[in-house]
Amino acid sequence: MGAAQQIGTGWQRAGVDPVCAIQVFGMRRSGNHAIVDWLMRNAPYGATGGAFYNNCRFGADPVETCASRELYNHDATAIRKGDIGARPMIVMSYEDREPAPDGTRQKASQGYANADFTHSVIIYRSFLNWTASLLAKLQRNAGYGPLERMRIMMAALPTYAQMLTRAAEPEHIGICYDAWVSSDAYRTEILGTLGLPVRDNGLGQVQRFGGGSSFQKKARDPAQLDSTDRDAAMADDPEYQMLLWTAAHDVPFMETLIAHFVDDAERLVTLAETALTDIKLPVRGATT
Repeated sequence: MGAAQQIGTGWQRAGVDPVCAIQVFGMRRSGNHAIVDWLMRNAPYGATGGAFYNNCRFGADPVETCASRELYNHDATAIRKGDIGARPMIVMSYEDREPAPDGTRQKASQGYANADFTHSVIIYRSFLNWTASLLAKLQRNAGYGPLERMRIMMAALPTYAQMLTRAAEPEHIGICYDAWVSSDAYRTEILGTLGLPVRDNGLGQVQRFGGGSSFQKKARDPAQLDSTDRDAAMADDPEYQMLLWTAAHDVPFMETLIAHFVDDAERLVTLAETALTDIKLPVRGATT
């Protein structure tokens, strides 16, 4: 998309003509901030700077409602403050929300048109690792008891399935966190699809946004993380087991999952076929 196509009411009001502008939609605990930081570190060489508007309010002005803003200078290095110039790279992110259907106007960023954005990116994660990470995060919150945790997790499953479906649509570019964190070649391929140069293809530092890792709170080096083995870390947790048992028996959900994560789906099918619950409600009047 050329610069003339990108200029719309949003950028005119902001006083910039982005060399690249990306909307990012991602599920929580899916490496959103690590991936966005990587995108910003690989900005086009012609970018005069960069701005990342983090966790914007859906349907509102992203500049005014973002949870935070990160700036980058002309050599794609993060800075605390400064002028990003007239031709920056812009990323606006939204968590747990979907982009508008193809052929309709975009609804996430108020005041901006479809033509204002170069790409729409959807970030997702393998089901077993995503559920393990989100549940572990919720369990550390003293304000959430088991019922509230299960309510949040169960409500998130349909959104997760829908995001997988949307990520496969041709108008979006899907980035799988598991593959991204594991493969330099995968990261290179994604940068090529986005039309971005390979300036810094490393994983960067563990980002402070989102509370960092759900398992290694003080880790700052991605090499210290086991992001693709979270299911093993939570395997003996009864809440995790119950969540997986329930998902494994939901046929529509499993049909969606198998199209994207065959290994996860096969493991869940085996669980559904072999795992039995020993929970039996005592008869009325029974004492313990």
